[in-house]
Amino acid sequence: MLLVLLLGGCVTAVPVQQANTGVGQMTAQRLSEIAGYELPASTPEALPEVSAVVITEGSRANVRSGPGLDFPIVAKANPGDTFTVVGKSQDGEWWQVCCVNGSDEAQGDTAWLASVVVEIDGDGDAVPVVTPLFDENLEATWRVDWQCGSERCDVKHCTATVHATAGESGNQQWLQVAHEAQWADDCFPPDSWVFQVDRYTGRERSGQFIDNFLYNYWLGMEPGPATNVFTLDDGRKVVVWCSGPHELEIAEGDGWDTVYQGETCHDVRTGTLVSLSYTKRWLFTGEYQGQQYERAYFGDYETLEQYLVDANYSLYYVD
Repeated sequence: MLLVLLLGGCVTAVPVQQANTGVGQMTAQRLSEIAGYELPASTPEALPEVSAVVITEGSRANVRSGPGLDFPIVAKANPGDTFTVVGKSQDGEWWQVCCVNGSDEAQGDTAWLASVVVEIDGDGDAVPVVTPLFDENLEATWRVDWQCGSERCDVKHCTATVHATAGESGNQQWLQVAHEAQWADDCFPPDSWVFQVDRYTGRERSGQFIDNFLYNYWLGMEPGPATNVFTLDDGRKVVVWCSGPHELEIAEGDGWDTVYQGETCHDVRTGTLVSLSYTKRWLFTGEYQGQQYERAYFGDYETLEQYLVDANYSLYYVD
């Protein structure tokens, strides 16, 4: 949510020290150092030696990013090309193979071939099934706490709930995830937006907010290294990657700019946003009462903290 505080002409005689930024108190109380936990050791799964040989006659086979015709073509395979099979779709109609586009197994660039264009060499029944990270019933809920540090604010403090639900998209790859923000006591009007989220990678593809940390709800699987453990309301502990400080600047007009500075934490399994905290400051450039200002800060700011309450899919939980 980008909340715009209307502060036209809102200045005092002299600039003041900048508002504090960084992780908010509520978020800090829920974060623990990763060193205090023993994370499950990741043991590589022993895969059977199975190969997929392209059997198209004369034409090349489409290699896709996922197990379905809705997924984009990422490469072409010639008749006789052989790939190592590392997984299969739930319906058995697609094989996940390694490796494509000249990569090797260390890079792990996997893709998918339809079963009708390949012949399997080995025990295909022993190949593990690859399941989507999210299914069509995806739901997640966040709690929001917002405060205003300006005397001009009609509302000083408000809370909200953000609820995300996936709707029917008719697409094998992309989920249409609708987000609804409802503010307590009608402090602000409801807000809503929709992201398309890849059900296999967990990444959203709106593009519009890719560099906007305020909207980084879905970064995709393994967004970064485990740095902390976040405790949810019900006591479950989620291994997260925390990053920042992030900064975003928006020109508001009439000499005013807003600067957001904050930090985020994301679940290391799915890339789901687990916590967000920021301070938003108003800076003024221009002339006021005969005095010239350059990006002056006069003490007007907002703070927001948001954290995950629940999700109906598997996060990286730890005891």
